[in-house]
Amino acid sequence: MTQEDRWDFFIAYAPADRAAAEELYDLLSPPFRVLLDHRSLPSGDPSLGATGADRDGRLPAGRRRAAVTLLLVRGGSDGAYQQWAGPAGAVEPSHAEDGRHLVVPILLDETATAADLPHGMPFEQAVPVTATGGLRQVAERLRSTLRHRLALPPDELLRRYQERTTVERVVRLVPRDGFDPAGRLGLETRKYVFVGDYEEQRHRTLREILSNLWIGDAFEQVDNSNGPWLALTIELGELNRRKMDLLPATWKAAFRILSDPTRAGCFEATDEERTLLGLPPRNYYSDDQQAWYSSCTTRERRYTPWGPDYFIREVLGISWLCFTGTGITQGARRSSGLPSRVFFVRNLPLHGIDYRIQDLGVPDDGVVLD
Repeated sequence: MTQEDRWDFFIAYAPADRAAAEELYDLLSPPFRVLLDHRSLPSGDPSLGATGADRDGRLPAGRRRAAVTLLLVRGGSDGAYQQWAGPAGAVEPSHAEDGRHLVVPILLDETATAADLPHGMPFEQAVPVTATGGLRQVAERLRSTLRHRLALPPDELLRRYQERTTVERVVRLVPRDGFDPAGRLGLETRKYVFVGDYEEQRHRTLREILSNLWIGDAFEQVDNSNGPWLALTIELGELNRRKMDLLPATWKAAFRILSDPTRAGCFEATDEERTLLGLPPRNYYSDDQQAWYSSCTTRERRYTPWGPDYFIREVLGISWLCFTGTGITQGARRSSGLPSRVFFVRNLPLHGIDYRIQDLGVPDDGVVLD
């Protein structure tokens, strides 16, 4: 895990509570990404290149990138959890109250009082271990009540793909320098563009999203993806879903877009192909995706006067060497990102879409999608 990564939980504790911190770490990780000093950033680990000094430097940065800080507190501790880690463990009120970060005190014994919490922190938001039923129950409570603040774990992303979970909001990344509010979602030459499921990418950093959705590489190729990016979050709803013609990014859906005269109309499907496509509602996730890729790229369709794979590259924005065509970014390319669902939507004018913009900066900024 690199310094740019987003952590779900950061555990701050006093030396005497190391065993409790380790138990909570084991209960939460996996599926969540938990930052616990010696477990997450072990000193002297050659695979991480982390010396003791390097770890001390990375810990405060990691804590700032955590969605939730868990403070392990005992009665009469007098802020021992803060004294142990200095800036890494300290609770900065502005950071705790900015809406992006949550601090949850975990009361390890029944003697802890409001005086043992950081100044100004309400005692009511503390979670008592004894009354809750132990650390295992605390971990379950954190999982259920804080899930809306945390990035979805990999197994949840795969479940959503397997169950074809309905997409409520989509997100599209566009280079900031090329963004034109009077233009379209993508280049004028594109009939359709790529989007990801917003719920699957929220609470992740720009670098993670670029890797998850293969933006700048397989899709929407750019010369240098290290530049500034904007995130456009679009509420679908039933009206927008029809208007945007949301389709899974599979080869069968690509063929339908390219052959349908009401969509791109790039070539005409044969009678056999129309039979195989079937009647609505079509199963665009069928197991014969490579056959549909072949149908898109038969010699008379692939080798046009505009060059090989013109329709796929210019009309849909796909680098076919990378795109697996299954509706999810996993498989042959073996991206370092998490498997993530991708979709086609019409390349509509921006003035006809309700969307929200978030400036994500450059990948090294570590900005998280809200």
